[in-house]
Amino acid sequence: NANYMSARILFLQDGRCRLYCGQRGRGIISALSDDGLTFQEEEGTRVAAGGTYDTFTAFACEILEVVADSYVMYYSGYSASNRAQILRATSEDGLLWQKEDDPVISPGDRLDRAKSSEMCIYRLPSGQNYRIVYEACDGTAENERGVWRIAGATSQA
Repeated sequence: NANYMSARILFLQDGRCRLYCGQRGRGIISALSDDGLTFQEEEGTRVAAGGTYDTFTAFACEILEVVADSYVMYYSGYSASNRAQILRATSEDGLLWQKEDDPVISPGDRLDRAKSSEMCIYRLPSGQNYRIVYEACDGTAENERGVWRIAGATSQA
């Protein structure tokens, strides 16, 4: 009796894996698996919807282990039905997450005037920078719908 979306898997150092996904009306939750086939939902909510930039929902996360047992999560948040941005949170254990105050990417450019969401992030071959590619909506149609594209940004070294 729930709506789940945008599942992502993080492989843990102990051989298990953690599935993160959005649950409509709640935010980002997680489940653990020993074999990658059967998952048991963990208690609590990893990133709750309801903040300034994720008022309606928090979903579509990407998690990076930046050093052993230290994680960064990028996720999509809708602050209104017609406004989405990419947000960031950090965690020492993958369970308790601290949201950052401001979006990493906000709508505003001609390509993503209405929405910036559902990203993929990866390290560039140089090993020093990251690249994020994301779904971008230009808001040129009725109700700030419009043309959807893939846009991107690169971190500064």
